[in-house]
Amino acid sequence: MKKDSGQVVQAVPLIIGKMNVGVGNYKANSLIHCETAGSITLYDGTTTYAFAAGSDRGYSGAFTVNSGTFTFD
Repeated sequence: MKKDSGQVVQAVPLIIGKMNVGVGNYKANSLIHCETAGSITLYDGTTTYAFAAGSDRGYSGAFTVNSGTFTFD
């Protein structure tokens, strides 16, 4: 994606069912974006990661939202 000025813009895709999700189990293809501060646990069930609102992390696999809201692809 590019801005009108030609600069590259990194953006999280908006996909129905994968926007602003809360507590629950999900599977990401490549990216997790934090909408409101929270934490997730990765598929191993022990690795927990805290996110600040607005943070993006590349990740592919199952994860559990413990708190906050997230958008992913």
